[in-house]
Amino acid sequence: MIEYEIFEAKIEYYFKKYDICHSEAMTKNFYVLADHLLLENEKYNLTSITDIDEIIVKHYIDSIMPLKYFEIPKNAKMIDIGTGAGFPALPLHIMRGDLQITFLDSKNKKINFVKNAAEKMNGDPKKLTYHLGRAEQYAKTPGIKETYEIAVFRAVAKLPALCELAAPFLGAEGFFVAYKGKNAETEMAEAQNTLKNLNLKITETAKFDLENEKRTLIKIEKTKKSFT
Repeated sequence: MIEYEIFEAKIEYYFKKYDICHSEAMTKNFYVLADHLLLENEKYNLTSITDIDEIIVKHYIDSIMPLKYFEIPKNAKMIDIGTGAGFPALPLHIMRGDLQITFLDSKNKKINFVKNAAEKMNGDPKKLTYHLGRAEQYAKTPGIKETYEIAVFRAVAKLPALCELAAPFLGAEGFFVAYKGKNAETEMAEAQNTLKNLNLKITETAKFDLENEKRTLIKIEKTKKSFT
């Protein structure tokens, strides 16, 4: 792991480049997360991205972009479906400690990694919960269905499938954010029937370049309850 001063300079450079405000405390937590990620990655193969610049851009900046483009209510209840190594929810937690986040993944090693990373960053245990299992099953848990205000996905599946996964978790007027690349327009077209059937509606999109990569954020709102 590089020295903190070098990491701090890189964070300052990239966050300024993408016009994202941050604090020194946030930088320290991003450093702790990067250090933990690289250490554990040697044992568990959590990510193929191990270059510090790429971690900052492809894991951190990409993850927190919804905060720049969409209104995220204070203290919102959020679920990261298929969280993997904690992206996007760990960076979102660093930037917005008020969010009540559930990390959901079907692999035990990834849930353990996320929990340990949050503890190292002194994450508020009252704000963070962890669940090992599949989204389809967790949504059937008593007290879970249609209780979340926000769901997030990053590199999980195509948009029609994401609609199917997200809808059971979201209450009326809740929304989910899908992180997409160059095929976003095609996926939005393919999802039209699924959106209609699940009372979902695309309300906003945000396009940006992440270095040389085209990225699109898709915000999809639930117009009314879909399940009884």
